[in-house]
Amino acid sequence: MKIYRTTILLFLFTIIVGSANGQNWQQVWSDEFNGTTLDNTIWAPTNAGTGFGNQEKQYYSSRPQNLKVENGNLVINALLENYTVGTTTWNYTSAKVSTQNLKNFLYGKIEARIKLPGAGNGTWPAFWTLGYGSWPACGELDICEFQGSQSNQFQSNIHTKNYNGTNGTNFHLIKPYTNISDSFHIWSIEWTPTTSTTAGKIKFFLDGVQYWTFNSLSVTSADYPFTTPIYVILNLAVGGTMGGAVDNTIFPKQMLVDYVRYYQDAATGIEEVTSTEQPNMKTIFTDKISIDFPTVFSCKKSITLIDINGKIIVNATTDDSNFEINGSFLNKGMYLVKIETGGKVFTRKVIKN
Repeated sequence: MKIYRTTILLFLFTIIVGSANGQNWQQVWSDEFNGTTLDNTIWAPTNAGTGFGNQEKQYYSSRPQNLKVENGNLVINALLENYTVGTTTWNYTSAKVSTQNLKNFLYGKIEARIKLPGAGNGTWPAFWTLGYGSWPACGELDICEFQGSQSNQFQSNIHTKNYNGTNGTNFHLIKPYTNISDSFHIWSIEWTPTTSTTAGKIKFFLDGVQYWTFNSLSVTSADYPFTTPIYVILNLAVGGTMGGAVDNTIFPKQMLVDYVRYYQDAATGIEEVTSTEQPNMKTIFTDKISIDFPTVFSCKKSITLIDINGKIIVNATTDDSNFEINGSFLNKGMYLVKIETGGKVFTRKVIKN
């Protein structure tokens, strides 16, 4: 949802139609929006009107006029009104919520069932994610972006350090779909880590049908930041670089979110790694995770242990050829070990027995 450009770099992608294979997705978390109030332990509303780097025209408000939970949906209303904060008056209000610093996600399947606002010049709803750190190096996944002025299509965008909207090179795909805002649809990504035999991938789906894949081997590690936790954002912008000129006769406009769900792969599916070019460790552990570094890894190594909720448990550095993580206090289940060394990033899934 950052600055937008229309560059299409399809040579770095594979476009696939069909359903995903190979993962055993098990739901581990969701917000079904079945109550009457927003869960503020998960979602943080925005109260600001800065333009957000995109020349957006709305003030994001957490007032019930703009943001509420009702009839099993998260409801975001964009309104035409004069709204004053301090010495500044905005002509439009809307809402934005995110899970930043409240609920993180690291690999797995993330999906939302959304009914977009109908046609009308000036609206720009989005379902997207950001990593932590400075933009664009932190990585941005725009799972669904919609222009009210282009009601028979939606688009997905990816921004990274060197390929982003600021320099007009963000990865970009437009998917035609007649009258897509007439009913609810499910947008999702399936995000899998790099292993010793497979590249890291982010697959994009609409209603269960895959339409796009981003592959870690297509770019350098600097332009594949998707190896650390991300958070989810839902918002309805007015105007801006993608919303365009605003037709005041269209308001109010409403974005409905039925649910947001998160799945993890129940299959272990990771072989033991023994290589002279990669850090070596066992997939299954009981008391400790022992990591051996071949002689080619002579520089400093940064090691991070992360649980399935994206929480960092261990963050350490070493110059040694062997490093042990104490896992005796950990609960049984899946964890991720991330190793950064010599400009390379290695991610391994490990299981505590």
